[in-house]
Amino acid sequence: MRPVNALRLVLLTALLLTFGCKSNNKGKIEGTKWSSVASTVKGRSVPAGALQLEFRSDGNLVYRAGSQSYTGTYSLGTGDTVTLNLNQELAGRKTHVEKVVIRGDYLTMIDSDGTELSFEKMK
Repeated sequence: MRPVNALRLVLLTALLLTFGCKSNNKGKIEGTKWSSVASTVKGRSVPAGALQLEFRSDGNLVYRAGSQSYTGTYSLGTGDTVTLNLNQELAGRKTHVEKVVIRGDYLTMIDSDGTELSFEKMK
């Protein structure tokens, strides 16, 4: 490979690493609390407020589902990806990679199986 082509390849790789790995949720999710909106999930009714999410500024997470509470950490991935690392299993796993889309005061979380939950920002 000629030196000019090698230099171009190195620069292109650096650009992709710098700009291609940006999270769409950076600055929107940290330090926020969310409460579920009324919906139906997998044929079951989920009343408003039955689920709550808290994304703390320090990277810690609290997820409440009724009387059950899960804690752990979260990390922002590329685009809309957020990885949740819970302290105990939920649906047979401790690690969940979710698609999280935040638009204004609404958050939509889509699980790897396509299950979608909607939340409203808590004031």
